[in-house]
Amino acid sequence: MSQPRSVDADVVIVGAGLSGMIAARTVLAAGLVPVVLEADDRVGGRILTEDVMPGVSVELGAQWIGDTHARMFRLADELGVETFPQYDEGETSYDLGGSGVLRENEFHTRFADELAELERVLRRLDELAADVPVEAPWLAPRADEWDVISAGTWYDNQGLSPVARTLLEICTVGILAVPTVEVSFLHLLFTIQTCGVTAELFAESEGGAQTTRFVGGTSEIPRRLAALITDHIVLDSPVQTIEHSTDGVVVHCRGGLVARGRRVIVAISPTLAGRILYDPPLSGIRDQLTQRLPNGSAMKAFFVYDEPFWRADGFNGQLISDVGPARMSNDTCIPGDDHGVILLFLEGDQARTFGRLPVDERRAALTAELVRHYGAKAATPEFYVDGEWSDRQWTRGCYNANHGPHVWTTYGEALAAPIGVIHWASTDTATHWSAYMEGAVEAGERAALAVVDSLP
Repeated sequence: MSQPRSVDADVVIVGAGLSGMIAARTVLAAGLVPVVLEADDRVGGRILTEDVMPGVSVELGAQWIGDTHARMFRLADELGVETFPQYDEGETSYDLGGSGVLRENEFHTRFADELAELERVLRRLDELAADVPVEAPWLAPRADEWDVISAGTWYDNQGLSPVARTLLEICTVGILAVPTVEVSFLHLLFTIQTCGVTAELFAESEGGAQTTRFVGGTSEIPRRLAALITDHIVLDSPVQTIEHSTDGVVVHCRGGLVARGRRVIVAISPTLAGRILYDPPLSGIRDQLTQRLPNGSAMKAFFVYDEPFWRADGFNGQLISDVGPARMSNDTCIPGDDHGVILLFLEGDQARTFGRLPVDERRAALTAELVRHYGAKAATPEFYVDGEWSDRQWTRGCYNANHGPHVWTTYGEALAAPIGVIHWASTDTATHWSAYMEGAVEAGERAALAVVDSLP
């Protein structure tokens, strides 16, 4: 199918990720005409399900929703996508602070005092986060104090034992995908506040952020959304320049496509939005903001076995370790299929370091880690696949944009505020479950409704 050379619409939307397609659907429902310009050859953005074997698919991108993700549950229901609970039966395997590999019950018994320290710090984080207004974190009563230090510095000042401090780092990097020294303490508190409390962020059981998966894979969500607006999506169209005036926008794509509209919604991460040319140029504060919001570094590695052998040994497939490339793992088996699938997470420095190795070296190191936790059967998978998001041209990192020290208080007001006819939407701009699919839906709806309200 040949690509059109020009498109006219009421609203031009940059990016066919979850935010962009939600925005397009909302605009269309209001009786206006959208066009979605996607740089990649697929929809979904940071959602990517890949079939690796007959009956076995893996989630290289976003995978879970949590119990309080009402928008995502509603969206799945509207699209006819069924859900199933994350497997969580059995013990987690630990290897922290030189402890050696310990089963969960033994670890909790041996390190009961350290875990009590950790719980004390988590409750303190909840108390402080309650003072952060999610619509304007820079207005928090102690914003200047909290934004000048990193989350890692605050952690270091809490008097934690090495095991408790390491566990706190692993849990936090698992959410932000960057070391805690790179994130302002105010941003950590904002993240906690947008998601409820620390228990909802860190837990994988009831009440957590990773309790539910989608039948058929997470990509069923963007695929079915795209089917509803298929006539309004143009793929393989990287946006290069946005000309804007009070009368509307003219959007130029690589390859020669030109889209004209009365409004534009830029629904990609702030750092990618900053790589587009704007004519006239945007304000210095907006450009400086996008220079300071790097995407996280994240890699997922999947091992597929003939069966989930770890379950018979009483394990839930989760490991937490500071030894080896991966810091955490999950049982990601598919109901109805006999294969065993374990997902290993490499985030922050782990993704940056091991993501650069040849795949055979990375696989060997990860295999050794699994063998240490689950025994010799882990050494012989039927299939292996991994993927690092920083290498993807149209994403350049996951899961989210992170604010370093001074960013919220200096540039935060420019994150989601429209600039004339230009509006911003990505999960990074959300005020509820920012950095999650739930946040992507909220951001897309918010931007689209603002545009609808601004048009006759």
